[in-house]
Amino acid sequence: ENYEKQKRFITDAGHELKTPLTIINADMEVLEMDIGENEWLSDIRNQTGRLAKLTNSLILLSRMEEQPKAEKIEFLVSDLAQEELETFKALAKTQNKTISGRIEPMLSMAGDEKAIRQLLTILLDNAVKYSDDGGKIELSLKKQKNMIQLGVFNTVDYISKEDLKHLFDRFYRTDKSRNSKTGGYGLGLSIAAAVVNAHKGRITAGTRDGKSLLITASFPL
Repeated sequence: ENYEKQKRFITDAGHELKTPLTIINADMEVLEMDIGENEWLSDIRNQTGRLAKLTNSLILLSRMEEQPKAEKIEFLVSDLAQEELETFKALAKTQNKTISGRIEPMLSMAGDEKAIRQLLTILLDNAVKYSDDGGKIELSLKKQKNMIQLGVFNTVDYISKEDLKHLFDRFYRTDKSRNSKTGGYGLGLSIAAAVVNAHKGRITAGTRDGKSLLITASFPL
């Protein structure tokens, strides 16, 4: 009951925050027209942008958890994975990181295509952001028995077994100092887990040596 109340509170509070944020942004634009752009208005824009992003993420997470079943529409998940991989190649290159893929062609699954795209975006964004300098990222997609298996691997400076236990918890961040630079809130992997659960799948995180991370999502066909 407490958990349900918490979810309801997050959804309600998120929607209530949207209105004042919209008004603050509108007032800021009017001020800019009157007095011109300056560092204080720029700071307000940046901070309201961060708060809006956090609010939208919280609402999305609550919505995903309130909808235990995803809409089932057949789509080519191989094409989706390839598209998302291509999207992140330029970003990885600018950070001196390598990104590659091992994607089995013509794989299809039934589910919410938009949500699976978001899952791919979250996992690849997480891998690029938090991999070590000159790091390696790999996206894999394959059919294994009666499952579709999606994996995102990346090298890291260090990850502990304790971190692995909490990776999918809300607001959990493995490296607080580094996350403050990247702007992470610790919600991305919680949303990823909610997407997988809505598709009756399973998501896990593991490491072979404490120097790499592999997140695996498996979906029943």
